[in-house]
Amino acid sequence: PMHASSPHRGAHGSMQPMDINSSKQKCVALKPPLPSKFQGDIEKVKTAQVPEFTSLVNFPAHMSQKQSVNLPDGMRCCVMCGQACNCSAANKAKKNGSKAAGKGGDGGLANRNGNGIDSMKDNKQGGGSTTDGTQNFAIIPTQNKGLCTLCDVNVWVVTQSGLEIKWCKGCKNFRPWAAFGDKGLATKCLRCRERQREKYALQKEEKEKARSSKAKAAKA
Repeated sequence: PMHASSPHRGAHGSMQPMDINSSKQKCVALKPPLPSKFQGDIEKVKTAQVPEFTSLVNFPAHMSQKQSVNLPDGMRCCVMCGQACNCSAANKAKKNGSKAAGKGGDGGLANRNGNGIDSMKDNKQGGGSTTDGTQNFAIIPTQNKGLCTLCDVNVWVVTQSGLEIKWCKGCKNFRPWAAFGDKGLATKCLRCRERQREKYALQKEEKEKARSSKAKAAKA
């Protein structure tokens, strides 16, 4: 159905898709409310082959930064929903401090995308529109390959195969939704979360080693 390709109508204020009719309907958004994780056989589907990114986007014309529609500077259209959004630039990350920069320079949206699953879940159950004005407008982070911050938390169904996929901020690509494991609404897949945990544990270990060697030197 046509309406499924625009999972967050109204979430961008009065700005309507420039060319809604040119959606290739490669993927449709799973209708809210979203379950907390993939409902099928996680073990079986988590290794499923996901088609190339270029063959999954609904608006391939928007993959180029130089888009045919005349948009103001610093804006581009999302490759999944076709909505015009602001692009997050490096200076925005600096302005919002290093915390926002660590989350891809998401500015005001960082708390929804980087932090808690609960706030994300509430947002998705509302179909993407929030009552909080600060989160009402999606942006396109620099490393998101043209996906806006509402589409990158959606679960998408590949129309050709029925495979449920979700954007992983670690892989910077679509992964099977099953690959997110029990935390289906997390921003990173299980593999990336595991890698992050290992990295954190290693850093902690190194800090502790440094601290103990400092203490020994002080005693000496």
